[in-house]
Amino acid sequence: MPGTNDARGWHPRTLVVDNYDSYTYNLVALLTGAARAHYSSSIYGGGYCDGAETSMEEAERRAREHIIVIRNDEYSWATVRDSILPHVDNIVISPGPGTPARRADVGVGRDIIAHTEDSGRPVLGVCLGHQMIAHEFGAKVEQSVVPVHGQTSTIDVVDDSCLFRGIPNGFRAVRYHSLTVTRMSSNLRVLARASGTVEHAGRMVVSTDVMGIRHITLPLWGVQFHPESVCSEHGAQLLANFAHLTRMAVGRTHVLRIPPHVQSMSVQARDQRVWERKPAEPRFNLVARRVELQGVVDAGAKAFAHLHGDDWAPLWLDASDNSGMSVLASSARAATVRYSVHSQQVRVVRATGPGIEDELFVQTLSEPFWTWMQRMVDDTQCVDSVGPAFRCGWIGHFAYEMKDDGCGDRGSANEVDAQLTFVDRCVVVEPDCAWVLALVQRTVDVEHEWLDQACGFTSTAEAEAWVHTQTQRVVEALDLDVPDPEPLHVQMRPLMDRATYLDAILAAQQLIAQGESYEICLTNEFRAVIDPGLSSARQAYMRMRQNNPAPFGAFIWDSHNQSGILSCSPERFQRTRVNSETEIEMKPIKGTSRREPRPLSSNEFDEWLVEDERRKHELLNSIKERAENLMIVDLIRHDLNTISHSVRVERLMHIESFARVHQMVTTVRARALSGMVECLAHCFPPGSMTGAPKTRTTQIISQLENRRRGVYSGVLGYFSVHGRSDWAVVIRTAVVADGRMSVGTGGALTILSDPKAEWAEVETKLHATMSDSVSP
Repeated sequence: MPGTNDARGWHPRTLVVDNYDSYTYNLVALLTGAARAHYSSSIYGGGYCDGAETSMEEAERRAREHIIVIRNDEYSWATVRDSILPHVDNIVISPGPGTPARRADVGVGRDIIAHTEDSGRPVLGVCLGHQMIAHEFGAKVEQSVVPVHGQTSTIDVVDDSCLFRGIPNGFRAVRYHSLTVTRMSSNLRVLARASGTVEHAGRMVVSTDVMGIRHITLPLWGVQFHPESVCSEHGAQLLANFAHLTRMAVGRTHVLRIPPHVQSMSVQARDQRVWERKPAEPRFNLVARRVELQGVVDAGAKAFAHLHGDDWAPLWLDASDNSGMSVLASSARAATVRYSVHSQQVRVVRATGPGIEDELFVQTLSEPFWTWMQRMVDDTQCVDSVGPAFRCGWIGHFAYEMKDDGCGDRGSANEVDAQLTFVDRCVVVEPDCAWVLALVQRTVDVEHEWLDQACGFTSTAEAEAWVHTQTQRVVEALDLDVPDPEPLHVQMRPLMDRATYLDAILAAQQLIAQGESYEICLTNEFRAVIDPGLSSARQAYMRMRQNNPAPFGAFIWDSHNQSGILSCSPERFQRTRVNSETEIEMKPIKGTSRREPRPLSSNEFDEWLVEDERRKHELLNSIKERAENLMIVDLIRHDLNTISHSVRVERLMHIESFARVHQMVTTVRARALSGMVECLAHCFPPGSMTGAPKTRTTQIISQLENRRRGVYSGVLGYFSVHGRSDWAVVIRTAVVADGRMSVGTGGALTILSDPKAEWAEVETKLHATMSDSVSP
């Protein structure tokens, strides 16, 4: 049967043409999985293997050697024809934004399809790739009357003799498309159609779009749906069938692999060269002391008030909902790295007093800041030790504009797009204990003298003395009371008023209908005037955390620029744990419902609980909200699949409740051999703040918003010295500077979005961030 793995058989070498989509590497993962399954059995022939049972690692390596990915605009047709096609057996053309009629959207994929008869290489087109085949051979591709994004449909198989062989009629598959084949040509045949209903314009409507096609004489097949989606059925079987069709078309019986010089032309190979790393010896030893906490309420706030009440440069990662770990530290007299995308300049400074800094290091980079930072993280690791998830290390943020790192022509040279402080001493508060931690230098760095000047104690005795003193102060803090903060009454005014924002929503939806995006995360910015300075910002944050406790809160003050980040983020972006492999967890939030405060009166509780459960159930079962979540889940799987050989969705679309909102959350985990910074960079910026496909959609966002997002929509968190990291998406956050407070808020837009409801969601999120605020 087509698709059955024969240990003695042959597996095709595949060229994947990426149309700058955010789901391409999910297709690559499916292809790799099929090849891995083939090579995990005994392999014979071609001198490639002696037939012995292979390990999973060997099977993985061989599977990846059979796939090459290129972007649709990086090589000419002549180069692809002469240098790549002779070494592959078939081609998969990915989904992507745009239209098959626009050359800039399809690139060399059009040439591959047009010259299929000459090359003899079978082609499978997915979504845009499917439309490209239809367009090339005379079918009509137009805007669909019923665009579908992130919804599952029943697929009726019309012809099960080839691509759909062995796949049951009426299977379910996910669709992301605004364009569709409306009229077939004489040299194409329909293999499958959608049936049933999908949601559109607030009601359920019938959809019967063409879902699968083939050419009557050439080895060309296309599918409009996305077989690689986590919610699609039988995607692996479909690609196995394509491998079998290739085998019949090519007729090869012995195993060949893609030569190294061709593999070096792939996106994967170039990426590996960029991220080449050298092993580094641990730089520090850790001195640690544990303090038990027995029934202490809000120990983090008490310790912060006592230890950092007069600190002019506090760094506080604050699990204000008591769900996890809080870090209390300071950037005073610590090394702080700042980077500007515009100038590509990295500066290392040490704050010696309020507004006073010494410059330790400055360099204009000829590489991405991400790779430079990966080396810094590698060079500042600690000997194995016992302690909490954070045991000192780098704390800071990457602004949204870090998406443009390497362009050199975005933003202003004065803008700080990444800022990280090396924390060599701190207090970490967990629900049941506190840790007092300090690093001691054990090696000298000739290349980076500033690391020796500003990072770590120079003797164990000094570190132990500091730890002893701070431990006493932590114990003192546990008996203190923290006064309730005063209400913060501010008048929040939007940069885009309601009418302008609604117009932007309609413009975004028009672009979605044209096929330029599947989902666009549009945001607005609200501003207010507050008293300048650290004291006002500190009071504002204490009020925010009281009204909206969150697992990823933060209060970070930059004394040099007199600016601060006040965050009550509920969304984990990425957590990593480095052992023999790097374990990765991501928890995207998409789908929000307002939550009323829990009543103080017991007489009102039952009624409140019924309404609260109703809103949770409504959110969980909303087709629109589930579609939004699914689109980002598939995007995150793609991002992780660029570095991982094992991506899995652990928990799909469940509800997490916070003080002011209910949120729909999905948990995705993976394993990789990459460093912590590399993992973060490959998934940045957060897909939950961009939409998909990410590259085209961020360009659209820049046009619609016409402003710098800055810290908002970026990430905030830490790289620990023992191979752990945890980063949150910067939402539910206020940024203060020069007596001005700004709060970003927005939401994901799809073809199903109701503009008025989207504005209401903006206000809900603003209220969740600044419950004392008033917005016009």
